[in-house]
Amino acid sequence: MSTAPNRPIFWFLWPQEKTAVDGDFRQIRMLRIPARGPWRLILLVAATLLLVMLGGVAIMGSAGAGLFPVLLTGAVLASALLVLLRGWSIGTYVNDAGFAIRRMFTSTIGSWSSVVNTDRTDGQVVLHLVDGSTVSTHIARNSLDTWLRPSAYDAATISIENWSAQH
Repeated sequence: MSTAPNRPIFWFLWPQEKTAVDGDFRQIRMLRIPARGPWRLILLVAATLLLVMLGGVAIMGSAGAGLFPVLLTGAVLASALLVLLRGWSIGTYVNDAGFAIRRMFTSTIGSWSSVVNTDRTDGQVVLHLVDGSTVSTHIARNSLDTWLRPSAYDAATISIENWSAQH
């Protein structure tokens, strides 16, 4: 008989040592603030389903038409897919190192040391940078993520203010 202690059923889920997380923990993964709201999800899911359905019909319709229509259909579908994928990634992201504001065709990336303060201008959160410029975030009362959800707007605003104040 073995003297080793019995392992739990799901032993791989339990840490080896029971130690507290130290102060050196860093958030490396970018977190989206706020999370995608119901209006944005409805729009993105509908656009994805529409692209899949129309894409399948377009590919089947152009399959026997020759090389040029197939290439044209493929180019249009690839372009639509890229725009849709970028639509899924649009938003304001933060981690311990800084922020990233991803728009449809541009991105703004910066560190928290370059942020002087945050401001709620006309219902939208704006970051004021050290060089005197401002960066508008996606956190707004009328955005697809917070529309008709004032508590989501308040939570996102408080969250980004806390992120910028900690660093």
